[in-house]
Amino acid sequence: MTWLLLLVVILQAGFHWVLNTAIVVTSKLFELRFLNLLILILIAWIFSGRGALKNLSD
Repeated sequence: MTWLLLLVVILQAGFHWVLNTAIVVTSKLFELRFLNLLILILIAWIFSGRGALKNLSD
């Protein structure tokens, strides 16, 4: 009975150690913490291309 309890504790610790990194990464993805940075990069990318298109039409 004690070996079964020890096996369960070891398995739980192993799964927690393996899956903890995946939980941290996916929680940042699903909570959209990087959305402000993504919008800022997208706006900068859009405005940086406006001058290049104007020069090509001349």
